Formats: sequence, structure tokens, C-alpha cells
Amino acid sequence: MESGATRLTFREPRRRRRWPLLLAVTVLGASALGFAAYLPHQDAPATSMPAPNDTPAATHGSNPPVTVSIPVPVQDTPAAEPRSAHPVESLQERREEDPAREQRPIAASPSEEPVEAVTAPSLSWDEHVVTSGDTLSTIFSKLGIQEHLHPVLAIGGAEARELQRLFPGERLRAGTHEGQLMTLVYEPRGDHYLEIRRENGDGGFVAHRIGHELEAERRAVHAEIRQSLFLDGSRAGLSDSTLIQIAEIFGWDIDFAWDIRQGDRVIVVYERIYKDGTYLRDGPVLAAEFHNQGRTLSALRFAPEGEDPDYYAPDGRSLRQAFIRTPVDVGRISSSFGPRKHPILGYARQHQGVDYAAPTGTPIRAAGNGRIVHRGNKGGYGKTVIIDHGNQRKTLYAHMNGFRSGQSVGARVSQGQVIGYVGMSGLATGPHLHYEFHLRGSPVNPVTVELPRAEPLPARHMDAFREATAPLLATLETLRDTQVAEGSAEIGRF
Repeated sequence: MESGATRLTFREPRRRRRWPLLLAVTVLGASALGFAAYLPHQDAPATSMPAPNDTPAATHGSNPPVTVSIPVPVQDTPAAEPRSAHPVESLQERREEDPAREQRPIAASPSEEPVEAVTAPSLSWDEHVVTSGDTLSTIFSKLGIQEHLHPVLAIGGAEARELQRLFPGERLRAGTHEGQLMTLVYEPRGDHYLEIRRENGDGGFVAHRIGHELEAERRAVHAEIRQSLFLDGSRAGLSDSTLIQIAEIFGWDIDFAWDIRQGDRVIVVYERIYKDGTYLRDGPVLAAEFHNQGRTLSALRFAPEGEDPDYYAPDGRSLRQAFIRTPVDVGRISSSFGPRKHPILGYARQHQGVDYAAPTGTPIRAAGNGRIVHRGNKGGYGKTVIIDHGNQRKTLYAHMNGFRSGQSVGARVSQGQVIGYVGMSGLATGPHLHYEFHLRGSPVNPVTVELPRAEPLPARHMDAFREATAPLLATLETLRDTQVAEGSAEIGRF
């Protein structure tokens, strides 16, 4: 029933829509957290967000406060002071503040990965001194490393060959770890040793040739020849190797079988090589003077810059001839230059060279510096090498058993370098070298042809030559003037 009273309508107050503001705060917070995670870790304060359990109660009519701390990298500023002077105490404090925090190892950045300390295993060493009758197999058995013999020899090359040429008195030392060979040291009697080590990658072995630290001492010797160079030189204290060097140095000018006379004298300055104070061997002849039948020949060793050492007279002339007479060290002339009846063809014809009978496999050496222009079969000559020496001079080497590896047509060869080996290929009745010398396109007798001297020392090297050889000349002059009797005189160590 209607009354005059005012009708009251009760409506629920309109709620304020808060979702736009909450959405904005959420987006801002997520952006801040993403930006903080992207930046590198700094010593700046970490992002601070209220924990869910610590969220304060909402205030009627207002939004809950949200605090975001964004670390900003700071350049050229001092590092922030640590929370505690004692890192351990600071960590303990944080654990007490939040006992539920999980303890995790700290991961290093990729550029700061912890380096694992690699310590070489301690090796157990055994040593064996080579005696007569020892083989590499028996030595490995005595050292307890027999199963490593084949892997060690698998290194190949000169090192493996040297390891198989053992001589009494040499030493081998084996370093093992848990029965496995790790290092093998071979000490031959020389100026180096071999160290064979196991590689970490594939477990194979690699050889390293390591030189000893050697000392060189100069020594001067004067000897008077009464019987022969080798006999009287040995009495004066010269080794066979030094006497051979003297014969090679003066061999271009002196025939030591026919030209030596009683009363001839030789003075030589050479090096003696020591290892750890113990004599090892004789080194090169540095200077020598030979008085033969009233003439004096002097030789000085000198190496021009960028070239091999050679021997020169005091005025720079080379003591070496441009060609050697005999391309084989061992042999005899079995057929001379000139007309002869061919042993196979049966008729007489000109023999254009000289035949040197020698055992099969005897090395054949280049008579002089030059370039190979032929290397292969050449009719009745068989396997043949022809070398062009320039100045319209060529040499031919025929009936070879084989060629030296690593050479071909166009290759340069040096005087005395091996180019092949004696054989009997082609028309030959026995192993020998057929050697021809061609001058201006015509064959000449290799035995009697006048051979030119090698080129003298270039003028650009003369100042260095005089400076380097002046002390050697002074030593030769001192010994010559004082007429030192048989014996030797040490002139200092350097």
C-alpha cells in the first residue's frame, strides 16, 4: 500500500576498477626484472621485491606499494664496500636471515672457468747401459717395457733408425708410471740425446732430439813429417779425423802418396769439443799451413754470410778446384780414355770416358756444382745422369744401379753430393761407373784435363774475412817462427 513516505532505494556503492593500475605495475615489474637479469652481475644491490609472505595488508581505498630496485652499471667508480669485512661471517648472516635459502655452488663465468691443476705423474726411472750383444728387444725386456717396443719404433724417421743402432757404453733410461712407459731417454755418444715421450692425445710416442751444451777449445799442433802425414801427425797428437781434414784441404795441390818428403812440416789450428768437461771429439780445422818441398800452402776456414764454410788462401783464393777428379771414393780405372775394342759389341771404337770398377751400390758423387739436365735411361749407357756445370762444361755418369732419391731434372747439385750408385745397367759386363767430361761439346780425358779453380771469395766479403782470420794467421806465424818441436800447445778455450 502506497504511503506518503519517501521510497528509499539501497544500491551497493560502485566499486573502483583497479585492474588497469595493477596491469601497469605488473608490466613495469616484469620489465625491471628482465633488465636486471640481462645485465652482468655487479657488486651493486640486487633487485629487491617484497616476498609473498611479507606483503603488507592492502589499505582501504589505495594500491599496495611496490618497490623495484634496478641495478645500473657504474663505470670509473670505486667498488662498493662489502657488507662485512669477513666474507664467511657475511654468508652466515644471510643464512640466519633466510634459513630456507638453498646453498648452491657459485658458477664461474665462461671466461673465468676454474682451471683444474694438472700435475705430471711421478715417474719411476730404470737405467740400462748397453753392453756387447745387447739388442733393443732385450733391453726393453730388462727394463720391463717389452710391450712398448713396437709403439716406440712406430715413431719412424731418423730417430727410430738411430735408436736401433746401439753401441756399448750408451745409456737408455725408462720413466714409467703404473707400469706404462711415459718417457724414454736414449743417450748416444755424441752431441745430442733423444727424448721419446708419450703424447696425451692418442697415447702414441713422439721423439725429440735435444742437443747437449758443448764447449769448444782451440788447439794448435806443429808436426814434422819423417815418414808419413798420418804416422807423424798421430805422434803429435792429431786424431784421424783431423788428419783426414788436412788431406782433404790440401788434396787439390798435394798428392800425399807421392809428393810428401822427409822434413815437410804441418801446422794446424783446430777445435776440440767437450761435454761436461769430458773430451767428446775433434771439431773442424780452423787454419792450417803445409810446408812441402820448399813451398808453403796456407788454408783459412771462413763462412761467408748465408753460405757454407770453405777454405781460402790468405788472399781470398779458393783452395778447392771446381771439379773433383774421381766421382767414386773406392774404385780403380778398368778402362782408360781413348780407342779400344768394345767388350760386348766386339769392334774397336773411341772410348769417350773412363771406367771405374767398384762394387755395386758404391756412391757416385757430382764432380762439380751444376744442374741436372738428364736423369734416366740412355741406350747402352743404361741409367745415366748428365750435369751441366756452365762455362760449356758437362759431366756424364752411366751404368748406374739406381739414382739418389729427391733429385730430378732441373735440380741443382753441389760438388761431392751423391747423385746415384754404381751398377751395371745398359751394355756392361760388370759393376762400374762410366764417367765422361765434355768441354765445349766434345769429350776430353777426365784424368788429364786441366781443372779450373773454384771462384775466389767475392770482394764484398773480404773485410769480414780478414777480420775473422787475423787471429788464426797470427797463431800460424807464431808457431812457424818459433819452430815448435813435436807436440801441441793449447791456445785458450772459448
